[in-house]
Amino acid sequence: MKHFISLAILLAASTVHADELLFPNADFESGTLEGWTVEGDAFRVQPTKGDNTAARNREPANMQGTWWIGGYEKYNGKEGKPGETAGDSLTGTLTSREFTIERPYITFRVGAGHLPGKVGVNLLVDGKVIELATGVDDESMVMHSSDVKAYVGKSAQLQIFDNATGGWGHINADDFRGTEKPSPDTTKEFAFTGDISATAYPDVGYDQPNRPQFHFMSKKNWLNDPNGMVYDGKNYHLFFQHNPKGTDWGNMTWGHATSPDMVHWTQLDHALLPYRVDRQAGTVFSGTAVIDHNNSLGKQVGDTKTMCAFYTFAGKPAFYQAMAYSTDSGASWTYWNEGRAVVENQGFDNGERDPKVFWHEPSQHWVMALWVGEKPGRVRWFTSKNLVDWEFASDLMRDWAFECMDVVFLPVDGDENNMKCLIYDASFDYEIGTFDGKEFKTETEALQIGRGNFYAAQTFNQAPNGRVVQIGWMRGGPNAAETFDVPHNQQMAFPCDLSLKTTDDGVRLFVSPISEIDSLVSKTHDLGQVKLSDGINALSGIQNLDLVDLEVTFSPGNASEVVFDLPRVSVRYDVKKQVLNHTGVNDKGESELQICIDKLSSKQGKVSLRLLVDRLTVEAFAFDGQNFGAHYIHPNHGPKTMSIHSVGGDALIHDLKIRELKSTWKN
Repeated sequence: MKHFISLAILLAASTVHADELLFPNADFESGTLEGWTVEGDAFRVQPTKGDNTAARNREPANMQGTWWIGGYEKYNGKEGKPGETAGDSLTGTLTSREFTIERPYITFRVGAGHLPGKVGVNLLVDGKVIELATGVDDESMVMHSSDVKAYVGKSAQLQIFDNATGGWGHINADDFRGTEKPSPDTTKEFAFTGDISATAYPDVGYDQPNRPQFHFMSKKNWLNDPNGMVYDGKNYHLFFQHNPKGTDWGNMTWGHATSPDMVHWTQLDHALLPYRVDRQAGTVFSGTAVIDHNNSLGKQVGDTKTMCAFYTFAGKPAFYQAMAYSTDSGASWTYWNEGRAVVENQGFDNGERDPKVFWHEPSQHWVMALWVGEKPGRVRWFTSKNLVDWEFASDLMRDWAFECMDVVFLPVDGDENNMKCLIYDASFDYEIGTFDGKEFKTETEALQIGRGNFYAAQTFNQAPNGRVVQIGWMRGGPNAAETFDVPHNQQMAFPCDLSLKTTDDGVRLFVSPISEIDSLVSKTHDLGQVKLSDGINALSGIQNLDLVDLEVTFSPGNASEVVFDLPRVSVRYDVKKQVLNHTGVNDKGESELQICIDKLSSKQGKVSLRLLVDRLTVEAFAFDGQNFGAHYIHPNHGPKTMSIHSVGGDALIHDLKIRELKSTWKN
């Protein structure tokens, strides 16, 4: 099913098998509540006038005519203004005058909260209260028909009710008619919701002064988790959680970009859009993409391998895991079984999410790792031969496990005969062990790496030569669009290679920037050995820096601090506390001293660092990536002079290399 089917479905949704109104003003087109009785506050400022949901940048109301009941709205042509809202806290009922049921069906439009028993439309007849419909968790109203054959000839009343005060605690309704035939039940059909265009901002560039220049971000609007990272044999695909309608979280959609080298990205049209099916509306949360290398799904067209995207359908009452596939390298998508579940909710948590799918060569089957609950954390393993039918394999119980699981296989110290399985979650808690295709067995305690704004990292499936490259979301910080005058909010960290190395503490994970960063180097300053003492600035001859990749090894000596004053950020190594600090920025946009990397003790008297500085971020890697931090910075609150110097004593730089980088974007 392609994106273009939504138009046909919406047209079907607007078709009314209508004969006549149940009573005068059953469609509210008088602009008043004549014929209706109000109790409580939920419907006091009603009916609402015009498409107010669209006026506040939500999906269109899909009303009939001009007037309708919108429990969240606060504009009736006299009070309020278009798009103004009353919120979800109000409760009450709206009860119609008595009428005689003359036809076998009552057909009407209904939308908003899917909260049976709490918000909806009732029929009052023969002393009974019969709930006809609740909403669909979407502001757009859909056609609904209720079979009332048993009550033909009887006197009845309608009652629109709202007893809910939380999220989606409101109801939309309009145009109550008696009909001979039911309206097509479009609520069970697949339909895109949210009035979201798939087009990805062709008129937006990357030339704003504070726009990051070698990190990925959406051209415009909000971004969070990386999704569906996969290599198709030619290009790397990066999908990402995205709000196409604003710079805050919401309307979760899969954005899409491709790159030949994981550095130079081209943003494409959005891939997976929010939808509704079976009266359940939801958005598209995080997941995985795989290349169906052996045509397990049986959908391959020509020589192009099918791409399958597994995602969480985030709807009420509970999330489930679904799949879409593309036979044209991600240009268009078909939603398997109209977006219904390939893995139903397992019953541990309504928010079960973020399927990680990969091919397990030794077992010759596909594997899914799925976070299904916390307290205790539970990761459920499934296997499949055809990417559609998934069988339970085992459960991994870990207190640390929480969302966005990833599973990769890495050689220890580069030895292909000593492969280990690495599993980690969104906060980068991890364990190293073995995986036999159904069950993970650990060989380490729970470990942790990375700090700061780094979260929800994922790796590229099926990367060439078994390479494992990871990209994380840099969450937090202020709203960049509001604070720094850019069209986007949030960005990805720079791609990093993952490797396992033997240390004094055992086998540990190392994270280091990919070598493809070399393609951005415009100038290199190799300063070699420098003694830092009072008045010495190792950067005295280099002042016009912007984008920086710095590598340094130094001995702190008797200094209390070694300071790196770089573009927009000061990074300071506190010798006594063995902590790397930096001038960061908090969520309010205020600069403050923050920990960049903690527990950073010297080795044989030396400290080794690598710093990547972009317009809004600094990323620090210690000892080839044995630990790292990714952090937001304020572009206007950095040092006035570029400097590397010591404080309180002498220090010795053994090696210092500064590489100036050029932009990855074609402005």
